[in-house]
Amino acid sequence: MKKTFTTLLLAALSCASSFAADTWLLQGTPWTVDTLFHNQVGPGTTSTSLWFRNPADGDALRVFYATMDLTNPYVTLRGVCATDKLAGNETISGMAKRKSKEGERYFVGINADFFVTSGQTNREVSRVGTPVGSVVVDGVIFRARNNAKLYKNFVVDAQGAVYVNPFFFGGTIVAPDGSKQTLGGINTYANEKAASNQNKVTIYNDLYYGGTGETGGCEVAAVLAEGEKFETGNKSFKMKIVGAPSTAGDMDIAQGGYVLHGDGTAASFIANLKDGDEITVSPSWTYGGQSVEPYQIISGNPKILENGVTLQSEGDRGDASARHPRSAVGYSHDGKKVYFLVVDGRSLISSGVRTTWLADIMRYAGATDGMNVDGGGSSVLYTSTLGVRNKPSDGRERADGNAFYAVSSAPDDDQIASIRFIDFALKSPKYGVYTPRFYGYNQYGMLVSQDVKGVTLSCDPSLGTIIGDTTFYADGTARDGMLTATYQGATISAPVQIIDAVDAINITNDSIIADGLKEYPVAVQTIVGETAMHISPQALTWKSLDESIVAIGEHTGLLKGLRNGKTQVVGVLGEICDTMEVNVEIPEARVMPIDPNLDVATWKFSQTGGKDVVVTAVGNGFDYTYTGASGRAPKIVLSKTFRLWSLPDVIRVRVNPGEAPMKNFVFGLRARGGAMIYHTITPDVVKPNEELVVDLPTSAWCDATDMGNYPITLNSIQINMNTSTTGQVYDMHFLGFETVYLDMPEAPAKKGDINADGEVNVSDVTALINKILGIAEYADAACDINADGQVNVSDVTALINMILG
Repeated sequence: MKKTFTTLLLAALSCASSFAADTWLLQGTPWTVDTLFHNQVGPGTTSTSLWFRNPADGDALRVFYATMDLTNPYVTLRGVCATDKLAGNETISGMAKRKSKEGERYFVGINADFFVTSGQTNREVSRVGTPVGSVVVDGVIFRARNNAKLYKNFVVDAQGAVYVNPFFFGGTIVAPDGSKQTLGGINTYANEKAASNQNKVTIYNDLYYGGTGETGGCEVAAVLAEGEKFETGNKSFKMKIVGAPSTAGDMDIAQGGYVLHGDGTAASFIANLKDGDEITVSPSWTYGGQSVEPYQIISGNPKILENGVTLQSEGDRGDASARHPRSAVGYSHDGKKVYFLVVDGRSLISSGVRTTWLADIMRYAGATDGMNVDGGGSSVLYTSTLGVRNKPSDGRERADGNAFYAVSSAPDDDQIASIRFIDFALKSPKYGVYTPRFYGYNQYGMLVSQDVKGVTLSCDPSLGTIIGDTTFYADGTARDGMLTATYQGATISAPVQIIDAVDAINITNDSIIADGLKEYPVAVQTIVGETAMHISPQALTWKSLDESIVAIGEHTGLLKGLRNGKTQVVGVLGEICDTMEVNVEIPEARVMPIDPNLDVATWKFSQTGGKDVVVTAVGNGFDYTYTGASGRAPKIVLSKTFRLWSLPDVIRVRVNPGEAPMKNFVFGLRARGGAMIYHTITPDVVKPNEELVVDLPTSAWCDATDMGNYPITLNSIQINMNTSTTGQVYDMHFLGFETVYLDMPEAPAKKGDINADGEVNVSDVTALINKILGIAEYADAACDINADGQVNVSDVTALINMILG
């Protein structure tokens, strides 16, 4: 079986690591910071993964963030509400996929507002997924709610500028008679308006729950006046009253329409409106004298970072001082870069953070201002090309109420214009073997390929050797240098650092099978940081504990079996070592029977579409007779578990179907005790009464070069049939079940042994006649008995004379 380091079970494996860990203070405590991943994922956008560790107590955090450059002409920020309504739930990835289209690719996303998790209206409309703060999406107000003491806003204005502040929603409504009323909110909770919102008008639109849900005050329906647009702030627009005001409550909200609701003095204001009246609405969003025209708003709490200073925010909400998975959004001092950041929690490898720690980590990423948004199981950072970057604490993506995205307006283009190493920096042990992989980007910077082929490597010979243009072998004398990749004339380089000492080595397999035919280079790994890396077996000194069974090159690690048996080999590197068991199984012939001296009592036979089955052992096979019968999905299943000898290249079944309507063969196999794998072989043609050879190459269903896949177990062979004629008797002859070892030499054909059973007798006369008649195919060397260069009836006479002596 394959071996794994215990540390691998705790690691989110990445091949990239920084050369030296940084140190960063989280509320005065020093933590080391390793960069596990950093690469471009879209226009002006990178994804980064960090590993924070506290050396004092072993505590650890996993951090994932995306950095968006808003100066890139193709990048904008946009919000999405699940199902495009105020209430509803969708995963972050689901919303991105639903909204994406040509010229609008939602390629990076993060969860956004805290949201309602239960309840419904008196119309039995679910409130679940409703964001609790203000939300604006593409200039459409889903909710404007004045709860600044609880929730802050991340705002993108109409010009693309970004803000984090508790913006106050307000404004005025002016009636035709000049009377004026204060605007208090849009789609706020029915019957739950704060005292500060009394005597103000609330507007409901068709993104709400179908009705206002109000039980008091006064309401009236309205539509936008002709040619008007519902503005989000700082601009006035006109609405037209439809119908008469009503005090019945819970007024229907028509599709494309609005309802105005008011209590107190606002109720009197609405009661005075008449059908056909035009009112002027002037909404506003302000904070500290600053006014904005929002195009996107998401809400969260608390604000954690301001002007590069971590705010002592842990008293701002009940759980701020507790350690949880958390998400944050923020921006740089000049507002040109925006950060989406998630810290995992509630796991063995990441304990979660307080909001003050979250702010400190945001500062490490580059943000100067930021806001905590919904966290816990909601915390998700998503990229369209690499998927969900973190490990949500629920074990999967949670369906959230809304999300925030970086959106690319670049045209779709799958042509690779540039490449990058997936591993942005590399530490390699001496004699390490490294085959890098590459991301491919189109001309706009969008990641379009996660495994670019055709890249060639080069490096200074003092650093190492390039094997086959694609693999770096660290056998040089230099301790650092650059590895260069070239693709279609373009080049890119990445730094490499060579280290002499490793903490552990790991022979990849606990045990292997050797066939005595080929040399096998022992596969060895080590761990550098969190990276599992192959190292050349030439880096170790090797010894076989029984050199009569296994020989191994002391300085090459090339192993070869000498005789059947078991022993161990030991690899030593400095003061560390590892062992591997070797089981030598040398094939006796190129073709070997799987079940020699077959006993049908040890097999299990089942059939649909046939009855009255009789099975009779014949040599290394058997005759199978049945009577046709009706049945759905006709088939014959032959079952017995065989642990196949050595390293077979092919599993072979030889059968003469007689008149039976064979269709295809399904082999049930396991590689080294793993999951059952079913592989189907469909012959090009099945001729009645002629031998059919069905070969299943090992390489067709598993990696035949991976020694960890052996031994192979054959568990069943299912022969799918066409419909047999009811009542007809069919005779099938399974001539052999065999394994083939292609490195074994062909056995020389014995003259006269036409059927290759090792004997020359009357059965060979029948075989030779079938050969001449074209019924069966046998080797000419065995059939040309009189050596005249032809196979004909004279050879039959010669064979009979040979048998008679």
